[in-house]
Amino acid sequence: MMTLNCAEKDLLDRTFQWQWNIDEKLFYSENLLKIIFGSENPGTVRFRLLIDLLDKKQAEYFKKNIETSISSQDIVTCHVVFSIANVKYLVEVTIFSSNLKLVSGSMFFKRVLPSKQEEASILKTLFYKSSRLLFVCDVHNQILLINQMLVEYLGYEEYEVVGQNISAFIHDKNNVFQEYLFNCETNGTWDGELFFYHKDGSYVAFKANILHYSEPNKSSQLTIFQLNKLDFIFSDIVEFSQQKSNWDWNNKVDFFDALNGMRALRSNQESLVVFVIDTYFHSSKNSISPRWLFDQSIPKLKGFRHIVKLGVLNEEQICGAFISSKLIKTIHRDLAEIFGLLLEENQLQLEHKIQCNIGVSIDGVDAKSNEQVLLNALQALTTSSVGFSYVNEHKVKYFNPKINIINNRKLKLESALQSCLEHDQIYVVYQPIINLKTLKIDKVEALARFNINTSVHHNIQELIELAEENDWINIIDKKVLLTAINELPTLASMLGNEHLGLSINRSMINRSKNRFTLDDTVKLIHSTGIDPSRITIELTESAVCNDNLSILDDIKHITDNDIVLAIDDFGSGYTSFTDLSVLPLNLIKINKLITDDIVKDKQKRLMVKMFTQFIHSMGGEIVIEGVEGPDVLKILVEMGVNYVQGYIFSKPLSLMEHTHTVNDINDIIDQLQLKLLVSDMKKIPTVIDFLMPKPPHVEPDDRIEMFIDMVDSSDMVMVLSNSKCVGYISQHEINAAISPYVNTNAETKHDRLTMTKRAHQIFIPVEYTCYTDYSVESLLKHFCLYPKSVMVVTGKTGIFIGAITIEQVKGHLFKMIQQ
Repeated sequence: MMTLNCAEKDLLDRTFQWQWNIDEKLFYSENLLKIIFGSENPGTVRFRLLIDLLDKKQAEYFKKNIETSISSQDIVTCHVVFSIANVKYLVEVTIFSSNLKLVSGSMFFKRVLPSKQEEASILKTLFYKSSRLLFVCDVHNQILLINQMLVEYLGYEEYEVVGQNISAFIHDKNNVFQEYLFNCETNGTWDGELFFYHKDGSYVAFKANILHYSEPNKSSQLTIFQLNKLDFIFSDIVEFSQQKSNWDWNNKVDFFDALNGMRALRSNQESLVVFVIDTYFHSSKNSISPRWLFDQSIPKLKGFRHIVKLGVLNEEQICGAFISSKLIKTIHRDLAEIFGLLLEENQLQLEHKIQCNIGVSIDGVDAKSNEQVLLNALQALTTSSVGFSYVNEHKVKYFNPKINIINNRKLKLESALQSCLEHDQIYVVYQPIINLKTLKIDKVEALARFNINTSVHHNIQELIELAEENDWINIIDKKVLLTAINELPTLASMLGNEHLGLSINRSMINRSKNRFTLDDTVKLIHSTGIDPSRITIELTESAVCNDNLSILDDIKHITDNDIVLAIDDFGSGYTSFTDLSVLPLNLIKINKLITDDIVKDKQKRLMVKMFTQFIHSMGGEIVIEGVEGPDVLKILVEMGVNYVQGYIFSKPLSLMEHTHTVNDINDIIDQLQLKLLVSDMKKIPTVIDFLMPKPPHVEPDDRIEMFIDMVDSSDMVMVLSNSKCVGYISQHEINAAISPYVNTNAETKHDRLTMTKRAHQIFIPVEYTCYTDYSVESLLKHFCLYPKSVMVVTGKTGIFIGAITIEQVKGHLFKMIQQ
């Protein structure tokens, strides 16, 4: 076998080819084996001899990778450590050809690793320089080794503790230390909280991790203590119990008084929720440390949006109450927010988390008295039956079993969805969006679907909401975007539209630290090389119209990059027409709930028509979602809706399921005679249709007394000069010009002179004019922005044709809707 002196020279940075004959159990690698076993070696050894150069776990790992290569028929690469001539080598093993009889590959010797002596030296240095306090004890708990933190934390020198029993240094007021050691020996480890004596007689609190180490033959057994000093000392906690605390109550009587006060403050739409807490900190239940930490966090509850109070019933039990909604979903969310405020890790600065079990009862629902609502919360806390859920990482159980069933169902569904996302079991389906002018597929909406392994009945919207609640939605949105853009060329070919557009949803949950922002979405779209104008980003109405200026900046960034913006679920109740007038919108998608009954419901029909007229006036287009019936479709065509999507044409399908989509949609168009209906649509109105009845007109020098009676039969008098309108006069201008004493006994010479004022002295100059080819959409947009103005319509040479006010616009639109 080779010597230590030639180890690095002959092996390091070299690659060796090898084969393993499984039937013969022989390993072949002439160059490698001659170096390891000597020049007399024929280039082959029993495979067992090679495996002996690895430790047990390394050998198992090597064999497992060989099995993987055989089963997958793929090239497999792994790293193993060979011990050769007392030198350890890190070897990169590649297995590139394998079957049940012969395996072949290569070995590249990458580097030399520390020897066992070097390892021992490193470990000894790490032990002594560790920032944790470390004890190593024998089977009788006699201290064998201690590191340098002993002096800093406890004030002792090494010679003062080595050889002594560790229990002599532990404050064990409840006589539970031996039980901890027994649990450690049984389970191999124990985590908890221990208090050690300092040399000066005080106590120091540590987070403790105790490991039990035993040789396979039990010839040597050790107990290893790893101690992290906590941010407080035991004397601080004792002092806390004697000081005035932040608790809202310190006994059950005061708690009931607080409940009565909170009950008087809640509204009929709110609930009073009571909860009781069991804490677990370093494996100790309801210890003084968590109570102290909770007490320090109580002032943070002032940041909660409703009233919330916290106190103690006795020396161990913490309980609380808060006002919330009557919806279980909101109560559960509020509970999570409260515990987030109480136990924020960055403020408590703890290395070990406080875990809580929480029992919850709802006043007025579970019980009607103080005693009973508290007992119900305690019963929920202590019952051992199944049916709990979580807020953050804390276990919650409601007294009402139906709530637990609902939450347990949600928990199972969340777990299944999380597993689905972790294993990338997301796929994309596409639903066509039909242009009602061309009756062609203009674009498709890409939608996420999930191969989710669960027996819990659910729908897609529920999964999306769960993903939003758990901050997983960005994973889904990004996956859908990249998959859809990648599949778009194929889909465009299948649907016969080389410029096929793609519509994607972007969730805008209000958690900016986790949000895959719209700016990032734009960058991602540009990185794919696709024409941005083919992409539509759909944002929900609630996300767009929430007074968040940063979102409005992101929205503008979308349209500035030639990407189409669509507001989804329009009509959900968030958006005003004022909001829409300031948004750079392109498309409005009207929710199915609004259009479901428009065949029978006249009010809904009028509402959709008004939506359509208004959005067109703002330069946008309308998409109606969820169209299923032919009668609804025909009404939408007549209303001038731009696009529809729904099951009447196609349900959402995966890429390869769209093979016959174009033919199927053309058959439906022919059956419903949509081409004839589209061609027979009524003439689009022009600004001429909106003109007010021909108003009277005067010259600029005409006196008030000549036209004062004209306003009785008309809303206004137009002032023309050479057939061109220079201004207009309404009753308001006349009233402002003449004296209130005209035609009365108090009339004076000065008053009579006001009747001789000229039209040019009192008229309102023309500010807004347009030609007859001015679009109706632009006209409506104008009056949305300037409702009190007058639009003067002229010919190309400026000749006055007529005038329009908002009253004429409203009147004409009403007639159109009635028709």
